[in-house]
Amino acid sequence: MRQFLLALVVVLLLGACVFAPLARAAPLTPSTNPLSIVSLTPTPGSTVASTTAPISAAFQDSSGPVNPASVLIFVNQANVTGVDTVTVTPYQITYTPPSILPLQNGLNNVTIDASDSVGNSASVTWNFTVNTNLTPTSNPFSSIKPATIVLYTAIVAAIAGATVGGYILFLKQTTRFTFRRYFATHPVRTKYLVIYLPAVAAFLVILFGLDYVYNTPGLSPQAPDYVLIIGIFVGLTAFGLDSRHEMNRTRAYERAFSQLLFEMADAMRGGIDPAKAMVELSKTHTNILRKHLRIAADGIRLGRPFETVLREMAVPMNSDLINRYASLIADASGVGGETATVVYRAAKDMDDFVKIEDEREKQLMLPVAVVYIAFGVLVAVLIALIYIAPDLGTLNINFLGGNPLSGTGSGTSTVPSTVPPLDEASLRERFFELLIINALGTGAIIGAFTEGRARYGILHSLGLVAGIAIVFAILFP
Repeated sequence: MRQFLLALVVVLLLGACVFAPLARAAPLTPSTNPLSIVSLTPTPGSTVASTTAPISAAFQDSSGPVNPASVLIFVNQANVTGVDTVTVTPYQITYTPPSILPLQNGLNNVTIDASDSVGNSASVTWNFTVNTNLTPTSNPFSSIKPATIVLYTAIVAAIAGATVGGYILFLKQTTRFTFRRYFATHPVRTKYLVIYLPAVAAFLVILFGLDYVYNTPGLSPQAPDYVLIIGIFVGLTAFGLDSRHEMNRTRAYERAFSQLLFEMADAMRGGIDPAKAMVELSKTHTNILRKHLRIAADGIRLGRPFETVLREMAVPMNSDLINRYASLIADASGVGGETATVVYRAAKDMDDFVKIEDEREKQLMLPVAVVYIAFGVLVAVLIALIYIAPDLGTLNINFLGGNPLSGTGSGTSTVPSTVPPLDEASLRERFFELLIINALGTGAIIGAFTEGRARYGILHSLGLVAGIAIVFAILFP
């Protein structure tokens, strides 16, 4: 975790150094004016499909409410404040262009002026594009009611619970079934708690979150992405923490097992057989192996062979290294001969492997930091492109020629293209989604590179995703 934190600090410092000059150069600068106009709809730089798209803004004033009589709204330099479809309150203004005063196809600009009761004034101007050829974005949740889904799920769960309860009652009457006895022989698997339950919770969070986002006007275009990010954290955090804990626990088992083998070798050199040595060591061990040693010692006292007990002791530790040396020692003990020498050599080799693994982990800190820095550079480049996008104009792919849907490649086609220009807001949203996908993949690569399994990189992925979300929330509120 140290290299993860170090690399994350480096990325944040790099982002601060790169984005600070850009933020100072941005056209919107912080103001000490207590009155501000926020929550602009349509979003600045966005594209809408309707010539009667609603226009709205909210007022924030720490000195008092806005005077509705002072509010003016201009659309394409025309004062429309007196139109019947304009509604002004001390907290917001909304305007729905009537059919006789539609918005124009192409670029439209809006200016709103407001003053409060103590004389503070504010003004905001923004523009958006109307493209009637653009297919309006429909609400994918318009026909889905999360409450209905939850209700049906609850009904199914109730029926299943009643069925299971009846079956348990039947078992109690016929076989004297008890939960204590059942869970003693059928422990709850960890994957149910760290994979399945979080996955269900993540699905519900995404379902209700997207329903709220798509039914609440005025939210940021990136709001659905933030809902998905929350769902990712709900679904993967428990699994990532469990994977990291499992890796650390396995390393601790390997260190403790190599030390146990040293102590067994010393006892065997003193004339004690391996079974008796294990029983005696179980009385003094207080480290992570104490439970496993006591179970093994109880098996030996019951007359079970040392070889079988040693192999079974190694299985719950979930370490290929421990299983390998436990099988080696068990085979040597079964054959007979100088078992003490074999145990000592196994302990020495295993200890060397553990030390090599620790040294390798330290040496991989630099490559992991390089991956984080490379990711930070990618973030810096994409955000710089977002900042310079207004100076470049909207990105239009129609220069490729013709209408993509007409099947021609000539630029002289008379069929109007249905491909809308990629405005600044859409560009920012696409880059944000690209970075989120890249963050998830980068974490998986780090896990596979350092530990041999992608799941050990889940925490790296979550850290990178959180960093991206924080950077975009600060730079593009």
